[in-house]
Amino acid sequence: MKKIFIVPLLLFVVLGLLGCASAINKKMASWMGHDVNDLIASWGPPQQVMSDGKGGQILIFSQGRQWTTPGTATTNVYGTANTYGNYYGNTYTGNTYGNVQGTTTYTPPQTHGYQAQRMFWVNSSGKIYKWAWKGL
Repeated sequence: MKKIFIVPLLLFVVLGLLGCASAINKKMASWMGHDVNDLIASWGPPQQVMSDGKGGQILIFSQGRQWTTPGTATTNVYGTANTYGNYYGNTYTGNTYGNVQGTTTYTPPQTHGYQAQRMFWVNSSGKIYKWAWKGL
């Protein structure tokens, strides 16, 4: 039963990620042949500029992506009880003794993240001739 549920779910997730990648590819490819100043006017200044080794530059735009998973608390309780007494005809007299132990484990919220990068190669004439990206 679980397999019937998991397979379509995984397929849905993979197709969703492919759709995101396709949108990013289109956005990046739309800058091919454009002047670097148009890119900077649209995206703002890059976080890093490197040489491409051919007289041009590589502009790197970085953005941190973060999310926080909520904290959790798990409590386990174990107990025992014993009853001691006497039965006299229709009357019962006795005492019940018990012991209960509980343990709570707390996991605090955790923040996770990564750097998404968009890179553009610019020739010596200031035209974008190549692009790459990593991180959605």
